[in-house]
Amino acid sequence: MRIFVVLFVLAFFLFGVAVMRIEINRSGRTISQLQNEVEIKEARNQYLQLEISRLAGPANITRLAQEKLGMVPAKPHEIVLLEEK
Repeated sequence: MRIFVVLFVLAFFLFGVAVMRIEINRSGRTISQLQNEVEIKEARNQYLQLEISRLAGPANITRLAQEKLGMVPAKPHEIVLLEEK
């Protein structure tokens, strides 16, 4: 009878160890997938930050103002300075 209890406890322990190993492996895969997603999103974020810098640059704004809005730089004689009172 005592040997059956020991075998039962041992089997239960081994089952627990096996379940924990399975969960550890599953968690490892999940962590790996999440790390890959983070790397992809960080790369995308870096690309978008560079795109923002490029689009917000003075040369791009000047080009868009000329092409889309028909704006041109003011000529020196067209500039009027106002004096403060």
